[in-house]
Amino acid sequence: MRFAFLGSPPFAVASFAAVIEAGLEVVGLVTAPPRQAGRGRKEAPNPLVDLAVANGIPVLRPESARDAQFQSEFQTWQVDLGVVVSYGQILNASMLELPRFGCVNLHGSLLPRWRGASPIQAAILAGDSETGVSLQKVVLALDAGAVLAEAKVSLCGAEEAPALTEQLAELGAGFLVETLQQYDADGTLPVGVLQEESLVTHCKKIKKSDGVLDWSAPAVAIERRVRAMSGWPSGQTWLPDGDGLRVHSGKIASHESAPHAADPGTILCLEDGITVACGQGSYRIDVLQREGKARMDSKAFLLGARLQVGQSLKKESHE
Repeated sequence: MRFAFLGSPPFAVASFAAVIEAGLEVVGLVTAPPRQAGRGRKEAPNPLVDLAVANGIPVLRPESARDAQFQSEFQTWQVDLGVVVSYGQILNASMLELPRFGCVNLHGSLLPRWRGASPIQAAILAGDSETGVSLQKVVLALDAGAVLAEAKVSLCGAEEAPALTEQLAELGAGFLVETLQQYDADGTLPVGVLQEESLVTHCKKIKKSDGVLDWSAPAVAIERRVRAMSGWPSGQTWLPDGDGLRVHSGKIASHESAPHAADPGTILCLEDGITVACGQGSYRIDVLQREGKARMDSKAFLLGARLQVGQSLKKESHE
């Protein structure tokens, strides 16, 4: 089969590298258009493009996969199967008709659970006991196609989003290659298993505001949000003086149902970290970062901070 790869970093990098290394016939890469980043406004690196160039694979970087000129160029590749991994654009009907067997998508959840743009964060936020990767047939409805194969991972309840993303990316890469090699040998695709609509859950693209910590929530929800938002945008709260504070990691300090008299957000203890009252239980901040400063553990932070028990961390900067 002649494969075209459609993806964006970071989740797609391991899969693209594995497909190339396996010797499958990758006739082209479709990835995000060039973007400028940083103070110098230089073009942001794209490791997928670097891999393609190093292996003599043509690259297309359209602003929109719906663009007629792009689709015309894609058609010249004479693709049998499009392989989509975290591409970031919804493919329209005309695009899906270009490859002989359509497109398949490697998705970072066990479909039909967590259709959408942030399945890994969603699994952590919900406290799921397992997740994984699914290979599904791409249809017009988002992540709604028949599931062709899946691989599962058990969750221990301590995973942070960046590490879990890397784990699933590596799992997905090996799983994808094995599956594509089978399709290559068979010369066709299986029908797959239709998703059970009653089990569908959805997740949206992560926004910066998703990192804001609402201290009226139970401690278990605060702990999960910090792990889910680790990397970007991080857990976010505000100090009594109004400065922003990123919360990188911490632990539930007491059982979520343990009573305390303090209002949510109140600092309860400054020993071994910053323990904050939640709607139920309390949460201890262990690693943090004041706005404009370096990341550090809370013990080092407290050496120079003027925090006192009884003060409150805030949900919003203007409060």
